Amino acid sequence: MNRFPLLTMALLLLLTVSSCSVTKTERIARGTIDGNWNLSGITYDRSGTFEVKLFNDVTAACLENTHWFFRSNNSTGTYEVTKNGCNPGIRYLRWAAVETAKGSGLYDFTMKFTDEKKKDLDKNRGYRMQLKYLDDNTMQLAYTVMFEGSPFVITMNFTRKI
Repeated sequence: MNRFPLLTMALLLLLTVSSCSVTKTERIARGTIDGNWNLSGITYDRSGTFEVKLFNDVTAACLENTHWFFRSNNSTGTYEVTKNGCNPGIRYLRWAAVETAKGSGLYDFTMKFTDEKKKDLDKNRGYRMQLKYLDDNTMQLAYTVMFEGSPFVITMNFTRKI
């Protein structure tokens, strides 16, 4: 029996599986994100008063003090808008925290909206943010958009709900 084709197939399978898996560092970050969070505040990289609509959904003011939930084992989550006049309700999402370069310690945080059954609502639209800070009780996501021809950074500050 020729073992070379079998060995080659096994090696290709191993490489395929390992290339699709998350790194240990990413697994740790995902585990830290897992759970309940409160969006405690939103800040901007410049002074002024801004009416910002986030994620093509609601204004930043509507998102402040919202409850967010992230489940790491299947990369799903929710946030709930409860303020009057803000199109209240639960939003379902799929998310990921991916290291930008192996060993860099820098992460992109991505999310897409889904329905209750986890089906993408808009296959062509997702949101990429920078995971600026993460520990067991605090998380910061920086969302960069273009404003008057230059980058405008919106920082979302989360605190863990206990």
